[in-house]
Amino acid sequence: MSVSKNHSPLYFPALDGVRGWMALGVLVAHVHLAWFPGAMVLMELFFVISGFLITSIVWRGVQGGAGVDLLVFWQRRLQRLMPALVCVVALCSVVAWTVVPDFGVVARDALQTLLYYSNFTKLYNYIYPGPFAQSWSLAVEEQFYLLWPVLFFAFYKGHLRRWQAASVLVALALACMAWRYHLIAQGAPWSRLYYALDTRMDAFVVGGLLALWYPRLSAWSQGRWAHGLLSLAACAFLVLVLWGTPKELAYFYWQQTAAVLTAALLVLLLASPRVGMFQWLCSLPVSKFLGRRCYSLYLWHWPVIWILLMLRPWPEADKPWLLALVLPLTVLLSMGSYRWCERPFMRQRRALAQAAQAPALALAPGVA
Repeated sequence: MSVSKNHSPLYFPALDGVRGWMALGVLVAHVHLAWFPGAMVLMELFFVISGFLITSIVWRGVQGGAGVDLLVFWQRRLQRLMPALVCVVALCSVVAWTVVPDFGVVARDALQTLLYYSNFTKLYNYIYPGPFAQSWSLAVEEQFYLLWPVLFFAFYKGHLRRWQAASVLVALALACMAWRYHLIAQGAPWSRLYYALDTRMDAFVVGGLLALWYPRLSAWSQGRWAHGLLSLAACAFLVLVLWGTPKELAYFYWQQTAAVLTAALLVLLLASPRVGMFQWLCSLPVSKFLGRRCYSLYLWHWPVIWILLMLRPWPEADKPWLLALVLPLTVLLSMGSYRWCERPFMRQRRALAQAAQAPALALAPGVA
């Protein structure tokens, strides 16, 4: 294996690629969960990647003395996320209006999605998903985007050094784990643990810790033994994806923590200057193609599935035909929204970043 000569600290193609394949994995699971029951473990990797990339941005501002411009940060996040989301919600709501008798359910789901609080509606007594049920993870991430830069603004104002900021993040991750165990002891349902930010925050925090120490960890990851250990950790994460039990309450005892830690090591492996098998696979042209469109893939896939399910029943024997219909349709729709909704606003974000003299990094949020 070789060390990349064109490695950039601002962009990690393999992270884009792995998100593209994960988006397809979630699509397959949502067509028929029995085909991929561990797909929900992938959420830990999505959240770790988000924490890593967002922290890389805000910490660079803190270190450079520019601080954290909260309004600019939030504006750039909305410019990245909202256009495609509005497009999907609007078009799918119009189609849903023609196929469901009670449009009020669709309208409520659309409003909750656009206001980024749909995860709160799923914490208790959640039975059947609406047309935008996948938006719960977008809500969790947007709530993270709202709070995270405020924390680093406090770090900047307090003149905290790297190790001091890392100590705060370690304490935050441990507090999240302790709170999760407390909720389990109090008899909280699975949905309360799965859909809430306070019980999933440790994944973002671990990604943030990885970003804080990435310059040193990047150098370490290039060693032969380090690369081998990271590759083993990546395999361990895949084992959890294949044989984990994320639909059971027991998942939150230890499997989630193991998934978060191994996901962080996988992120380090994919972001390492040393090119290995995992990084090569996730940097193939098809991987990067899917990765650049993973946000749109995620936005479209469940509304497409939901509408088709509303049109007619799909028994288990017909699920392969459903997948054969959903997959190309979702890819085509995502290509359109990426070209006409995402890219124009991404160009505006770059202009805003250049005006603010901040690094522009086009990020896609996590999916589930």
